[in-house]
Amino acid sequence: MHRLPLKNLLLSSITAALLTACSPATGYKLKGTAVVTSKDVRPIVNKNNSLLYKAKINLYNKYFSGLIVLKQTDSITSHLTFITEIGMKMFDFEIQHNSFKLVYVFEPLNKPRIVNMLENDMKLILLEHLLGQEAKVYEKETKRVYKRSEKLRYYYKSRAETKTIEKIIVKGSLFTKEKVWYFYNEDLNAKQIRLKHKGLIRLKIELNNISKQGQ
Repeated sequence: MHRLPLKNLLLSSITAALLTACSPATGYKLKGTAVVTSKDVRPIVNKNNSLLYKAKINLYNKYFSGLIVLKQTDSITSHLTFITEIGMKMFDFEIQHNSFKLVYVFEPLNKPRIVNMLENDMKLILLEHLLGQEAKVYEKETKRVYKRSEKLRYYYKSRAETKTIEKIIVKGSLFTKEKVWYFYNEDLNAKQIRLKHKGLIRLKIELNNISKQGQ
């Protein structure tokens, strides 16, 4: 009669131990909670300027290459557009006040799961889940981790002196679902961004900055 509750307790203890041991903030000291702004974290892109990345996207064993353009169209609106090497538009998102609206998507990609995944990935890359949001702040020497919890847990690893995000880890209840890596040039502009989904979702994105100003 007592074996089932004991088994459940043991499983709960193991799960809690796994969550603690696997946390990207392990070894860091909690400093408090704060609303993260551009004064704390350097934005990946300056939305006041046009930005151009050469893009490679692997989605469910299908390969797409082309250009991703982020362009300010008016004082409050930007467009994030992916155009293939032959000039075919694959998707176009309108961004206003950190809100994404799908303007166009290539019909073979027009499936709710794929559209939501692409939108969430673009938001993740542009730090939309972090900037202007409240997060727990952890520090260790010259490194800092910002943690946000929504349906998933987001960990943003940064360097305190440069305020640049170097890695994002997205975790579910037990396992890592997504990772993003950032590589910077001497001017601290993101020259390369890599994103990879873990598990059943097979999606990889690689962006290489070819903007003239690198901004």
